[in-house]
Amino acid sequence: IEIYTPASKRKFGYYVLPFLLHDKIAARLCLKSDRQANELRVNTAHLEPHADVGETGEALARELARMAGWLGLGGVKIVARGQLADMIGREL
Repeated sequence: IEIYTPASKRKFGYYVLPFLLHDKIAARLCLKSDRQANELRVNTAHLEPHADVGETGEALARELARMAGWLGLGGVKIVARGQLADMIGREL
């Protein structure tokens, strides 16, 4: 959690959520449910050192789409910084 860290000094984001793939944390994400825009925003998407970018990106894109649906949002928007941003965008 970096909510008490000034925005310019945050490494992972305001409120960071882990992404578990198989039995390990594979990524860290900062997400925002933007109800006015009807989208789940991915503000940051960081890959853990041991994780495979391709496998993690594919699995994460599927789960983000599921999460957006579960929240009643129209889709996912990648506004992310981090190693996974481009990969997730291609998969969506």
